[in-house]
Amino acid sequence: MSKTYVLRIQSSEGTKRVDIAPQDTNKQIYDKVAQTFSLPSADGFTLYKEKNKQSPVSRASTKNTLKHGDMIYLVPEQENLFPTEVTSSPHVPLDFKSDTPTNGTSYASPKIGSFQSNSIGKMNVSSIDVKEDDVDVQLDKIDGRIPRKRDPQLCHHNIHGKCIHCIPIEPYDEEFLKNRNPPIKHMSFRAYIRKLQSSSHSDRTTFASLENISCSIKDKCPTGHAPWPKGVCTKCQPNPVTLMRQSYRHVDNIMFENGNMVNRFLNYWRLSGHQRIGFLYGRYEVYDGVPLGVRAVISAIYEPPQETSRDSVKLNLPDPHEALIDDLARRLNIRRIGWIFTDLVPDESKSGGGPVLHHRGNVNSYFLSAQECITAAWLQNKHPNICKCSPDGYFGSKFVTVVVTGDASGQIHFEGYQVSNQCMALEKSKILLPTYDAPELGFIKETSSEQYVPDVYYKEKDSYNNEVMKIARPLPLEYLIIDVPTGFPSADAQIQSTFNDDCASVKTPFCVENRMQIGELQDMNALASYLKQFSKTGAAGVTTSSASQYKATDILADIHLLRYLAVNDIISFSMDQLDPLLDSIRTNDLNGVETWMEGSDWQTIVQVLQTQTPGSPELGNRPSYMDYEEQTDLASTLSQWNCPRCTFINPGSSRTCEICSCEKGS
Repeated sequence: MSKTYVLRIQSSEGTKRVDIAPQDTNKQIYDKVAQTFSLPSADGFTLYKEKNKQSPVSRASTKNTLKHGDMIYLVPEQENLFPTEVTSSPHVPLDFKSDTPTNGTSYASPKIGSFQSNSIGKMNVSSIDVKEDDVDVQLDKIDGRIPRKRDPQLCHHNIHGKCIHCIPIEPYDEEFLKNRNPPIKHMSFRAYIRKLQSSSHSDRTTFASLENISCSIKDKCPTGHAPWPKGVCTKCQPNPVTLMRQSYRHVDNIMFENGNMVNRFLNYWRLSGHQRIGFLYGRYEVYDGVPLGVRAVISAIYEPPQETSRDSVKLNLPDPHEALIDDLARRLNIRRIGWIFTDLVPDESKSGGGPVLHHRGNVNSYFLSAQECITAAWLQNKHPNICKCSPDGYFGSKFVTVVVTGDASGQIHFEGYQVSNQCMALEKSKILLPTYDAPELGFIKETSSEQYVPDVYYKEKDSYNNEVMKIARPLPLEYLIIDVPTGFPSADAQIQSTFNDDCASVKTPFCVENRMQIGELQDMNALASYLKQFSKTGAAGVTTSSASQYKATDILADIHLLRYLAVNDIISFSMDQLDPLLDSIRTNDLNGVETWMEGSDWQTIVQVLQTQTPGSPELGNRPSYMDYEEQTDLASTLSQWNCPRCTFINPGSSRTCEICSCEKGS
């Protein structure tokens, strides 16, 4: 019996062993390797004796010269060589389910946890069309290197030459980031990718790949042993995690388009003293303050249903209108990009010189509590960052957190944060817990029969200034938090607001949704009071002719008003009816908004609002309008239309005749 040799075959799918006999030819070795890796043939790859693609193994039927234990490198010669099973898409849509359609369109909020990041399996990114954000596509086209001027003392070449003292430097250069005024604490994410690509340039067989951290045990181990807690092995258990401060951030700056939208949000706290949560809608754009940076621009704040108190806020999930507000935002070319919450304590003693206390956001307190970190990580996992450099198709998140609290002078202050990718992985596996009496500390769950938890460590210096490793029970949350500068446009900045928050002609904005606790109710009476300020006569109904002193966009460019038009029970608009208006608002087309206001859909609203007690009400008084049932009956009557072909009277919600199927307005 001849002796058997063992070869180690290394590939992008891992390292496997192949048994060969001394008399095997090179062609037989290729066939055995293809069989071991479950490949259809041996023609799609080449074997090399060295990692740098030197000394290829011949395919001829000649005797091999390999030795026992040799490492052979398998390099694919064609795309999609290894069969991969895609379990889900990198941009999985949320699962919206509703049994109650609204105007023919189903809108409902996703169930809690309907987006499970751990359900996104491994995939071959090259075989899937990964569509990154527009801002990432723009940044990929930018060179990114920072130009430097010619140094008159160190540069001795002519004006067309370059040397080490004036050559452009990379966007991730640590000295440049440190010496900026103010210093840049975190490089941008795109600069981090450039750094990985630069470090791998010396070895051409490697490439920049971003692996997502997993803290969960694999459900089905390839070795076939019993699942946890009856069995575990090194192939299915997650690796230990050492917490490190993240050197990069996905968003480098947060900017509100104007301050009025924030004032509307803070009015809830001013009137009730209760804390408040809102979701931020806006867009991402290139930020010049950081090399290859990304800025989150906030256009609107949507306040979901919630239960508030002076010390806490509880979201009422699922939100029945979450899908609708997301659809509205998408048609306006914005999307949900973050969340904001207040943590304001009135300074009754006036000791700080301002209206609120400075009780968080410094080294003596905490920046984010453990519960806030977990919530931020949960939201970031729901909104992953699509990335073509990751085999999963996603990596990290651009979702931001804004805290409204008091600064050192007692004034209301805005602080922006993100949590690290490690924190997102801990939350995704449900192993990060808050502590009972220390909000600045978190706690890693211990392994139990229900769940295997990997060891999580962090480093700190002891009394002898030695760096020691400690188990994360508890853990300082500073390892998981990334601060993001937050502010407003400067006075000379030419920033055009998406909505009418910054419009000086709007004296009384439309009511904000879900504010029943302070007496704000979105109904036809509130709509009439809002529209009354734009009418020459003080009447509730507004048309383009009666509001000539205002722009049409000043009236309707309000996300809270647009939401009410779509969800109200009197005359609700479908998305098909709102589409021309939304397109005009998105492109700032004044004529388009005026044309929509002259149409039958808006005129029906005008007639309902004008049918009230005779005579125009005074501007300073709130009129007594019809009750709900009267409004509903009137709206139903006014919205009816006669078919031009068969003269049948159809309800306003129908777009085609129920008798002859003739379209409305044809």
